[in-house]
Amino acid sequence: MPHLRIEYSENMAGRFDGAGLAQAACDALLSSGVFNPPDSIKVRLIPVQHFRVGSGADHGFVHAELAMLSGRDKPTKQRLTEALVLAMSGLIGPGGQIVQITADAHDMDREVYAKRLLPVA
Repeated sequence: MPHLRIEYSENMAGRFDGAGLAQAACDALLSSGVFNPPDSIKVRLIPVQHFRVGSGADHGFVHAELAMLSGRDKPTKQRLTEALVLAMSGLIGPGGQIVQITADAHDMDREVYAKRLLPVA
């Protein structure tokens, strides 16, 4: 916890470095002071091959979906999503289409979330 899934349209290929984007998003969460220990943060990038913008325009997107254990207030969630959008925006290079960069945060129910750490062999 937390889990950060960053989906992006495949037409964004070449406009950002995936490892750099994952690092910047992780750094944004770490610098918030909300999550501890640092290794609790998991970030993954997921390319989306098939997508459509309502008008059919050739827009690109990067969307971060932050799932975290319940109990944080809305101002904290807003601060986190704004930090993610800012961090990701700075890493998108120029290209031939408009890019929508968005983030959302939602709660995972503490009563049903399960986790198990396996020791090193």
